[in-house]
Amino acid sequence: MELPKANLDFLRTVPGAQKVALLGIIVAGIGVGFYSYVVLPKFDAVARLDAELNKLDSETQTTRIKVKHLDELVAANKQLEAALEKKKERLPPEEEAASLLKQLSDLGVRIGLDIKLWRPGTPTLDPSKLFVRLPVSVEVAGGYHTAALFFDRINKLPRIINVSNLMMGSPKIEQDHIIIQTVFELSAFAAPPEPKAPEATGPAAAK
Repeated sequence: MELPKANLDFLRTVPGAQKVALLGIIVAGIGVGFYSYVVLPKFDAVARLDAELNKLDSETQTTRIKVKHLDELVAANKQLEAALEKKKERLPPEEEAASLLKQLSDLGVRIGLDIKLWRPGTPTLDPSKLFVRLPVSVEVAGGYHTAALFFDRINKLPRIINVSNLMMGSPKIEQDHIIIQTVFELSAFAAPPEPKAPEATGPAAAK
């Protein structure tokens, strides 16, 4: 079936000036249609893409900053863990720390101190649960240099031993020697006890 042909014979009777005006209207209509249906949608699409790109760029910058801070936090955490491990190396088990205190008592006697009092206190777990403190109340008598030597030996120990509440009495002369009464508290630090594994319950435990 053939489509009917458009009859354009009427254009022959239209004056030339009107033909030009009509052609201008047709061209303008085509231009408006092209701008409305082709150009404007493209502008809208480009604007949306620009907005998405700006959003993605902002998110990328934020992510980079977070990653940088994360790397810094990871590095700082590793340093703290390494420092903690070094300190743990100086924390012996509680039995070893108690034995070390006994060795210090023997050391004091060997270098010439008279041990007047050596009273261990109750071991206490620090609130941080990182170590146990083993206190000992001590009173010794001896020369000033002997006491100084004793404290120097304590300071050079690889384990952590703290001296606190140090008080020295007035010097006295005994058998041509100057004797000083010294009272202080020693504190040894031990690793906390390992947590006990929960006991099995139920039918499996009864086997």
